[in-house]
Amino acid sequence: SSYALAAARHMHQYGTTREDLAHIAVAARQWAQLNPLAYARDPLSIEQVLASRLVSDPLSVLDCCLVTDGGGALVLVRSERAKDFPKPPVYVLGTAAATWHRQIGSMPDLTVTAAAESGPRAFAMAGLAPKDVDVLELYDAFTINTLLFLEDLGFCAKGEGGAFVRNGRIAPGGVLPVNTNGGGLSCCHPGMYGMFLLIEAVQQLRAEAGDRQVPGAEIALCHGNGGVLSSQVTALLGTAATV
Repeated sequence: SSYALAAARHMHQYGTTREDLAHIAVAARQWAQLNPLAYARDPLSIEQVLASRLVSDPLSVLDCCLVTDGGGALVLVRSERAKDFPKPPVYVLGTAAATWHRQIGSMPDLTVTAAAESGPRAFAMAGLAPKDVDVLELYDAFTINTLLFLEDLGFCAKGEGGAFVRNGRIAPGGVLPVNTNGGGLSCCHPGMYGMFLLIEAVQQLRAEAGDRQVPGAEIALCHGNGGVLSSQVTALLGTAATV
């Protein structure tokens, strides 16, 4: 219901619609259909999302992440040592974290998350900008998360997220690949989804993602979310060509 508050406020303030959010769910499912490890791979339409059971207005069950088993791990070492490993290393180019509140009632603006701070700081550390990113992995606990993070991280202006995600823009074949494993909405969500953002980014940058591979991916942005839009962490990863 806390996330539903943020969604309702965005709709009131900017004219965002449930159909806009449905485009995010459908795009995630289309990516999941290319991922043999994804949990939900059945076809999904905008109409199905809009007709699905409401959980907390305006969010339906298909606006909410899965609840699944799962686990993952990363090996993090110095770059000099990573060069000796059998697979090509992926480099950490920039990271930043920001926490602005704990409870939703203390959120200064329900339409702006601390990603508006962590994103610019991570980009500054990496010497990069949103236009440089080839693939985005965003913690989509709910469809509204993806929309808010696209805005706060600078991929579109505040209030323009609804229009930005329409017509397959973030789906396979779109101009901005987002949540290429299917995300928390369609791939998996064992309670702490952030690890899977990093794993998918590494696989994309190593060109190991199979049918969902983003051609020529050199830079990936991973963005994690904690609490009720409380804590935000942004990480930019790159191939050896970006170091």
